[in-house]
Amino acid sequence: MLKFHCYFILLLFGTISLPAAAQKNTSSLHRCAGFDQKTTVVIATHQGGFEINNKMSSRLLNTRSSSSYAGDYVVGLTSLQSRTQIDFDGPVWQDEETGGECFAPRIEISLQYSPIQVFVGSEFKPGTCGYGAILEHEKQHVRLYQENLPRVENILRTLMEKRFANKPLYAPSGQAKQMLENEIDTLWRPLIKAEFLKIQLDQNQLDTDDGLAAVSWACLGEVQRILGFRY
Repeated sequence: MLKFHCYFILLLFGTISLPAAAQKNTSSLHRCAGFDQKTTVVIATHQGGFEINNKMSSRLLNTRSSSSYAGDYVVGLTSLQSRTQIDFDGPVWQDEETGGECFAPRIEISLQYSPIQVFVGSEFKPGTCGYGAILEHEKQHVRLYQENLPRVENILRTLMEKRFANKPLYAPSGQAKQMLENEIDTLWRPLIKAEFLKIQLDQNQLDTDDGLAAVSWACLGEVQRILGFRY
């Protein structure tokens, strides 16, 4: 069976989080907000472009695919490694009246794509019609990844700005940083992961039977002919 595959590895690194537990002393929150310091959120995206590899056979690409079966010919494959890094720091000051503390973190989030790896089976030589048809299909996967990274950034920025609202955080004394750490781990990291997984679901829509058949029989059936079988 002829297949084209796109697979996705998600790596999440960094530090950040916070629960809602220590926040509901309204007067303390107002006092914290009365200082000049405030919580800020900075989100940046970094894309590494893509690289084309034409050195692996379709049989060997089959071993790199996460969704192929023995006997499949994976003539095209796109793989991506994504990294999310989250760091924070900022001033902490004590609210002596309540025994709590105020924390105004600067939260920095980096959403990164390593260079996207695009593989075309070595049976198809650059410059041939079959090579071009396979590569163009894989470039659709590349474009979908690239177009969706800014979407993830915008969603995250909107939600975080609403959550933190440029105000300091209030917590029991000595607990503000740990509370933020916990919130990142339990809320923001899973949210980022879920948004990236949505991109993968969209990627799967590119590999419909009709789409794969169109590439398979492109160029007067060149892909089928070179691999010596019928789809």
